[in-house]
Amino acid sequence: MEEKDGADQMTVTPIDPRELMKRWEAAKLPSVTPTQVRALLEDNYKAYGIPVHLMEPDGFEFDEEVREDLIDALFTITNPAVLLKLRNGRPVAVDEDAVEDAEFYWQELFHGDMLELPYRVLSAQHALGQRVSVLLEREGSFITGFKVYGVAGDKLNRYLTAVIGFPPRREQDPEDGPFMRAGDLTDPVFVDYLEATAESGLI
Repeated sequence: MEEKDGADQMTVTPIDPRELMKRWEAAKLPSVTPTQVRALLEDNYKAYGIPVHLMEPDGFEFDEEVREDLIDALFTITNPAVLLKLRNGRPVAVDEDAVEDAEFYWQELFHGDMLELPYRVLSAQHALGQRVSVLLEREGSFITGFKVYGVAGDKLNRYLTAVIGFPPRREQDPEDGPFMRAGDLTDPVFVDYLEATAESGLI
């Protein structure tokens, strides 16, 4: 599975969602397996797996964007050339909040519970664009959800939106999601998914 960069090189003309829907239905995009997503991340982004608990030492119970019972794996990207490509060769765009967060993490690096030291390092690197991480969720044989961490992760987040999409909301899931109603053009999350698949050249 190979990433297509065309959408990052030009201004994309908006396409009627109804046309995107027709293209999506015709494409019959398959669900992706853990093996396929792992290969995509490892081959295209030089990603490697790290223990899930490093991302949230206290668990994901209060993270509205993660379905804790479905967490499958955590991958991280630190290759400088890949990070530069993810930023399209531009310097890291770090807003004031990210700067404050990073400064806090660095200053507090060796304070508190030393078991959380890896988490504080990861958080600071995410805030400074020195690392991008991807948490994957699995249902049965397929990857059905994900979360990207890091200010340099927007491009990867968009591509994974196209490749993986978003799941329907289960009764026990958080309200916020993101979740989508596949096939429903009144659902803005589904329309955004369609646009992502078009931008990535999948439909």
